[in-house]
Amino acid sequence: MQKVKSFTVAVTLVGTLLGRATARAGDSIRPIDACGTLTAEDRSSFILVRNISGQDCLVIQSSNLTIDLNGFNVLGNGTGVGILASVPVEGITIRNGGVKGFAVGISLGGTGNVVEDVHVDNNADTGMFLGASSLVDHVVAQGNQKYGVVMTTAATVKSSTLRANGNNPSSVGLSVGPGSTVTGNTIWASIGTGLFASLGSTVIGNTVFDSNPGFGMSVICPSNVQNNTVTANTGGNIFLSNDGLGCIAVNNVAP
Repeated sequence: MQKVKSFTVAVTLVGTLLGRATARAGDSIRPIDACGTLTAEDRSSFILVRNISGQDCLVIQSSNLTIDLNGFNVLGNGTGVGILASVPVEGITIRNGGVKGFAVGISLGGTGNVVEDVHVDNNADTGMFLGASSLVDHVVAQGNQKYGVVMTTAATVKSSTLRANGNNPSSVGLSVGPGSTVTGNTIWASIGTGLFASLGSTVIGNTVFDSNPGFGMSVICPSNVQNNTVTANTGGNIFLSNDGLGCIAVNNVAP
């Protein structure tokens, strides 16, 4: 695996040449033009300067890194992982581009990672997997064959679109672990269940429709389920465990 070349430049120069890169004084700005490993001894930013392709393409080996995809795509051939952490990492931010055509698009173990303004599309298994206390914001996940987005404990998923993910009744468009917050997302045309949320979750203001053959929304109680619109799902619109005991479920449109 090639190691990405690095150099340190003045923030003002990077801002002039790369435009969309974000950095603070003293940060190292590292251009990416091929697959490789990403490492740093201190906080660093990476920026993609063209579309790249390969199996297990970007391998993260350090915490506290920012990867700006800069409007470009990381592309695969149906195998491997597009962006992955070879060790548990935290404080990773991936933004502004696409990860498409792998087995798994993005896989980050560890806590407190962020993916924002990213498309994870047409991956053969899962669009994205993130560890505890991570954030997904303004993500599009579509056409992933088993799962769209999978998050573990205390996840936050907001303002994202998940479309046409899954290929069998056990598939899930969006799955979050205990104590998660899911707000303002649109999930539709899932093969399987649209949204699964484990106990202690807050699920507010989401729109879920056209799941087949599963439920639109399946939630483990106790959880807070409010102001969602869940319609036209073949297996039923909202399923609450234990007949809803312990759940707050109000102001949902789920005929």
